[in-house]
Amino acid sequence: MNLKQLLFVTSVAETCSFSRSAELCFATQPTLSNAIAQLEKELNGKVFVRTTRNVTLTPFGEYILPFLKGVLDSKDELEKAAYSFHNPEHSVLRIGMSPLIDINLVNHILVPFRKAQPKINIFFKECLLDDLSDRLNKQQIDFAIIPENIDVNNMQKQFFYDEPLFYFPQEIDSIKHDIRPYKINELSEIPIILTGGGCGLNGSLEQLFEQEDSKLQSYPGQALSYTVIEEWASHGIGAGILPKAKISKANKMASPLYLNNGKAAKFSYKWIWDQDVTENNDLVQFVNFLQDKMPSLLKKQLRLVVG
Repeated sequence: MNLKQLLFVTSVAETCSFSRSAELCFATQPTLSNAIAQLEKELNGKVFVRTTRNVTLTPFGEYILPFLKGVLDSKDELEKAAYSFHNPEHSVLRIGMSPLIDINLVNHILVPFRKAQPKINIFFKECLLDDLSDRLNKQQIDFAIIPENIDVNNMQKQFFYDEPLFYFPQEIDSIKHDIRPYKINELSEIPIILTGGGCGLNGSLEQLFEQEDSKLQSYPGQALSYTVIEEWASHGIGAGILPKAKISKANKMASPLYLNNGKAAKFSYKWIWDQDVTENNDLVQFVNFLQDKMPSLLKKQLRLVVG
């Protein structure tokens, strides 16, 4: 395989169009189609379902896409690291995050830091929790964003944000379902579709139910992505619970989820980093930003969203 094949796949996944992707990638449509077909053959699985009306990812495509993006991200990281070495006045700040994290919020909150420090290139990497921990220990990333309930040893930490949770039912029960607040104790007998683990969703939900003296009844199968959770729920396989940022706009069945005391059910997230960052001035500046500037920026952003 080659990087151009990976680029073609990620472009088609974003545009849902072979012709548009060929245009954006400066390639002919036959060249792009053949390259993707060769990659699918090598990976032993179809990535796209292509009809006369649209292009969608297959379940295998949903599963493999983050890995393809990871390879392209690593290429970008390599290029930026080489540039920083040859241009010492520039540096790279590497931020890893769980797939649960709202990347739009992260990117928005970092705008003031980017403006204040234009010579620091910020690089994002989405990883599962074990991989994030390993990368931090090996100094392959500088900061990580993870669910608040995950214990970390020998790491500095800073609270980031809370995000409300939403419940959506099995579509088979949608006639009975009205868009109203649901409490945790109402869901104890309902199978909840989870992922294969690693992102923090499963553990965070299990802990949340336990704190509410309820038992999470998980569906026996495992979804590959949050989109698959919604899709399975639409087919009546089970119900789903996801944080707000991971609910698709097309989902009209999502209801706010509440604790048994009437407070909104939420996931909380935090930044973590190695305790010894004093040797790198760029990292120190970012830590100061997280501790001094970020809390007020988040409050301002929350007021805008609520307003």
